[in-house]
Amino acid sequence: MRGELRTYRIHLGSANVVMEPDGAYLCVVQGRRAPGTLYLPFEDERLSLILSKAFLLAADHKIADASIRRQIER
Repeated sequence: MRGELRTYRIHLGSANVVMEPDGAYLCVVQGRRAPGTLYLPFEDERLSLILSKAFLLAADHKIADASIRRQIER
């Protein structure tokens, strides 16, 4: 999938994210659920994790978390 800053591959078995073109891993950990946010009620927790990472990375230019931004911008 492609964001505005990079292209990403999300492994469907592990939900790990690899960034292109250098093949670096992107560490994105699940945070606490903020009040008023949408919860995706899937039976398979992995599917929920994959979809949330996909939506996050599709709008990578809007990510405000400093640790994620540092990894993307290296």
